[in-house]
Amino acid sequence: MPTITRLPRLTPKETLALALKLVVPTLAQGVVLRRPLIVRLTALLDADTRAVRLLDRLRAEHGDGPLLVRVPFRGWAVLPLAPRDVRRVLDDRTLTPATREKRGALGHFQPEGVLITADTDLRDRRRALNDRVLHTDFAPFTRVVEEEAATLPRHGVLTWREWHAAHGRAVRRIVLGDGARDDVTLMRQLGRLRRDANWSYLRGRRTDVRAAFRRRLSAHLTRAEPGSLAAALAQTSSEADVCPEGQVPHWLFAFDAAGIAAYRALALLAAHPGPRDATHLRAAVLESVRLWPTTLAILRETTGPTEWDVPEGSVVALYSPYVNRAEPGDSYRPELWLDGRGEWAGVPFSDGFARCAGEDLVLSTAAAFLGAFLRERSVRPSVPMTDPLPGTLDHFRLRFAVKAAAR
Repeated sequence: MPTITRLPRLTPKETLALALKLVVPTLAQGVVLRRPLIVRLTALLDADTRAVRLLDRLRAEHGDGPLLVRVPFRGWAVLPLAPRDVRRVLDDRTLTPATREKRGALGHFQPEGVLITADTDLRDRRRALNDRVLHTDFAPFTRVVEEEAATLPRHGVLTWREWHAAHGRAVRRIVLGDGARDDVTLMRQLGRLRRDANWSYLRGRRTDVRAAFRRRLSAHLTRAEPGSLAAALAQTSSEADVCPEGQVPHWLFAFDAAGIAAYRALALLAAHPGPRDATHLRAAVLESVRLWPTTLAILRETTGPTEWDVPEGSVVALYSPYVNRAEPGDSYRPELWLDGRGEWAGVPFSDGFARCAGEDLVLSTAAAFLGAFLRERSVRPSVPMTDPLPGTLDHFRLRFAVKAAAR
């Protein structure tokens, strides 16, 4: 029989501290769609740094192994902290990504999405479809990125609202074609569903909004405009239960997070002059996601016996701000992504069998957008980017002074 490891259990006092310093701020910020006011507050309090320091203390007290936490109305939660345990969790196929919490949240707008597909065979087939469509040549999208980056200011002030709008237009053209460029209604509908998703099972499903969103999305996908992911999807065969259309909402959702990562990367690049080729720009985006994860918690759920003394259905939670910073630290370190990953650099795009299928496409888009913007501009961020870098960076209030680059 395999050896069962008894994990150290947090005391009620430690559990309360974890709830107040980590769980509440994470949920309050919005796990699916960020709430600007709460992000502002957590940035002022540097809440993520406080949570990381708490986990440092708990790790010093209980050792490097995973911690066991009693969660009211949920059962047991396992909290891995050391890189070896993080890797083990993400590689373990008996730990499903389709957790109860994730199904409740993402079910609001992508009920057929691969991440919340519990059936292993169906999940693998849906993942294969995502891989085939998203692992595509980025070159045809370069023109789209160049055109949308050109709409941003060449002097004056750059705000998140302007960046988000331009990046969103590029994303809609990449995913759905030029005909979707100005379809802000589609994104407004998705945003409403994502706001509900923040509440998971606590908020009822808006079937009317979801139906309207799906009709609008279906019209773009049926058009299958040449040169878009929609066209690639239409040309990719799959079984009916894979539900190809049902994978697209996640692409739009994930690309939205990429816009945040690129905007924060712009602040890093402004504060750290250096090469601006595609490789270094991708490294900057990876550092942005490492330092300020757009997914604050990576969740898995046990589906059977494990090496730990926990029952089936227990949740395993990787707190991304800790996992990504505990070993590499709080400084900007693009070399982590330029030297063959010889050193632990966290899991900015998750890892293992459920690693982000669109990672390469997202990084290529973000790097191209940054490159196009910086080619004729120089920028200065509104917040200092000195070490140690803040644990929370409020992208909503982040601004840049923009001027034409010296020739």
